[in-house]
Amino acid sequence: MTRTLKMILIASIATTIVADAASAGTRPQKKTARATATRKSTAVEPTVVQVSSFKYEPKVLTVKVGTTVRWISKGSGFHTVEADNGSFKSTELKSENSFFDHTFEKAGKFPYHCTFHGDKGGKDMAGTIIVQK
Repeated sequence: MTRTLKMILIASIATTIVADAASAGTRPQKKTARATATRKSTAVEPTVVQVSSFKYEPKVLTVKVGTTVRWISKGSGFHTVEADNGSFKSTELKSENSFFDHTFEKAGKFPYHCTFHGDKGGKDMAGTIIVQK
């Protein structure tokens, strides 16, 4: 294979990879080496609120300051999670296992609702996060 033909082939492959990545909404990932040493994770798993059957379970949840709460969809239908005071708001949870995370950095009572199936003040699809020091 001639040098010119090789360069054309390489350029064609690179263009295809970039075009595929762009159409998928991602950039090609650079691979990096990982350390093989085992390290104990200090990450804390989020506290989970299930979103299903037009309700949040549990409806009232008490956590400590610094806790991340994960609302995870466990059924069909479109739902959201929006604080009554506007301090946090998810995008639509459109599919099974889609989720929204929010970390509570200060103590207080945080009522929230689904913008499609609830309303401020605890109406219908609503819940409350109580954050303690």
